[in-house]
Amino acid sequence: MGSSPSYLDPVVLPRIVGPTILDAGCGIGRWGHLIEANYWEAGLDEPPLVDGFDAFEENVERCRGFDCYRHVWHHMLPATLEGEWDTVLASELIEHIPPESTTEVLDILEGAARRRIIITTPNWHYLRAAPDTPRDTNPFEAHLTSVSRKTLARRGYRVRSVGIRYRPSRVGAALRRLRLAGPLESLPRALPPLGDLIVAVKDKAPP
Repeated sequence: MGSSPSYLDPVVLPRIVGPTILDAGCGIGRWGHLIEANYWEAGLDEPPLVDGFDAFEENVERCRGFDCYRHVWHHMLPATLEGEWDTVLASELIEHIPPESTTEVLDILEGAARRRIIITTPNWHYLRAAPDTPRDTNPFEAHLTSVSRKTLARRGYRVRSVGIRYRPSRVGAALRRLRLAGPLESLPRALPPLGDLIVAVKDKAPP
């Protein structure tokens, strides 16, 4: 994960639980910094310990230089994860996994979560080649698969959709043209198919 829309911040941050977090696919460190600065939005008394991994070596080296991470390592799913964390956050990760490995990767991520797993992913069939990044071409940024709301719900996730800024749809395009996408940002709560992104939360134990 290189980045993600800012409208995810107030949806994801309050759902983090516990003193240890795994930032799966930490990318350029966006969530590590946000968690360090806004941990109180999750009801925590102090910043949690955040670990991270990424498949792209340059991202790993970059995040190793940030104080917001305790430990960052190179890791390529579906290789097994060692350890458990209170919250596993996999934001904009699962779409980068080959479709034949998606179920296995979800199993691995869920197995690493002691209390909660949070997944965000596009809310439509959005496949693409890897775009150029400001630093280099990251081949792992390609979108290889789509995981639907129904699939995640069947696995026991509480699922919602957020944002109406990017998903291609007639309604979304009309709202953007009328400059109503911002004021009506909460519309996907009532109409999930309109949302840009899925936010899925699964508890392993009561928070």
